[in-house]
Amino acid sequence: MVPEKVIVVLHNVYSPYRVVETSKIVYSMGFKVLVVSKALGAAAQIGVPEAQKIALKKNRCFMYLPDLPDVVELFPSKNVLLFSSKESAIEETTFSELFLPLLDGERIILVFSGIDTGFTKRELNIGKPIYIRNLPEISSLGLIAITLHELRKFLEKENYG
Repeated sequence: MVPEKVIVVLHNVYSPYRVVETSKIVYSMGFKVLVVSKALGAAAQIGVPEAQKIALKKNRCFMYLPDLPDVVELFPSKNVLLFSSKESAIEETTFSELFLPLLDGERIILVFSGIDTGFTKRELNIGKPIYIRNLPEISSLGLIAITLHELRKFLEKENYG
């Protein structure tokens, strides 16, 4: 598997539960890097330290950054994918199409909104807003779990697992 080429980002989050559960999902699926950007309130005070502790115990990388542009600056990639609502997305795609850049050794940054209202217009311009075809509207935790599961299946099929 090429988990070092996958950066999972949880952006704009208020819930400490969402931060902790995201870290558990990301690391249990075998991925190495989780970035939380723009955590506010209890998410910053309780969720971020707890996720850091989980990462240290599992020998994984956890980063907290002030905002989404900081993520793009530190992890340059032409594949910054913002999981958006169907209305906000500029492209409707499938999981298989989404993961193709990994086969060329490219990094992909998977950005999930930590709030139910999604991304602002400014944030949508930072990457490529996408919508997964035939996937119902679900919470960010469900979307993260499904996406990483599909990514693992894709990598195993391509003999990276």
